[in-house]
Amino acid sequence: MPSLTGNAFMKAMINSPLHGLLGERFAVITLTGRKSGRAISTPINVSRDEKGYTVVSTRDRTWWRNLRGDTPARLRNAGRTFSVRGEVIDEPGAVRDELQRYFQRYPGDAKYFNVHLNPEGKPDPAELEHAAEEKLIIRLHPSAA
Repeated sequence: MPSLTGNAFMKAMINSPLHGLLGERFAVITLTGRKSGRAISTPINVSRDEKGYTVVSTRDRTWWRNLRGDTPARLRNAGRTFSVRGEVIDEPGAVRDELQRYFQRYPGDAKYFNVHLNPEGKPDPAELEHAAEEKLIIRLHPSAA
């Protein structure tokens, strides 16, 4: 679980002119809490593709729950701020399929999910299933402000 100090440091770095030192896979998402109505900002890891951004999170985190129902948010990435809408993918079969695509694109990341890839780059099926039970996928689609 990330620490408050670590999160504060990462948010400060991502929002600063030094953001380039971290690369483009780090971002800060800001959304409105459904119960509190307050702004919530948290650092996240993202991968960008032609459709938007993909985030892999653990099911026990809570920030992503505020994105259900096509809720708007702001994403700060690579020195720019974007309006986005979240799509939460939490059905294990769909998460498994998304993780498989993710590992094809970022094979080096599989180790962070305790998933081994065979020499052809295919994930171990049992490890992939286990990862899909622990994780979920958040797709962040660009939107008009």
